[in-house]
Amino acid sequence: SLGKSNAARALAWLSEESVQRTQFIVDAGAVPPLVALLRLADAVSKSLAAYACGEVASQAAWMLCALIISEGVLLPLVELLRTGTYAGKSSAAYALAELAADPKTSTLIMNEGALPPLVALLRAGTEKGKASAADAINMLVDDAPTRALIAEAGALLPLIALIC
Repeated sequence: SLGKSNAARALAWLSEESVQRTQFIVDAGAVPPLVALLRLADAVSKSLAAYACGEVASQAAWMLCALIISEGVLLPLVELLRTGTYAGKSSAAYALAELAADPKTSTLIMNEGALPPLVALLRAGTEKGKASAADAINMLVDDAPTRALIAEAGALLPLIALIC
């Protein structure tokens, strides 16, 4: 619904640059409804919910990232990354990048199958989508085996293309 979409957008903006507001948003129980929007809503609401999850994660301590992940956000984000609109894919990649800032979550993100759709977005996304995908991949390269998987998935040429 339009009200839910607008609320997700407002929560994203309100959590921006404020750990205190973000903590309040999380403590007030906003994460489960945002994850529900990712699963069940229309394309616009999914994109805005993904963006809101990314903004909350960007301000959140690692403990809050773990809480967001425990609510089941990864699978719907990866699904949005695979099948969403360009805006939805970009928002999903952004949220995954922010969640991957916690080193413990990068393995979980890789295990959910995020790498192939991130590479696909690098190849054929909008400028914003490509930038978000590159950021997410950057956050996932925390160890040698993961770096090898990223290279094997075909990320190198699209990443080089972004700097050319």
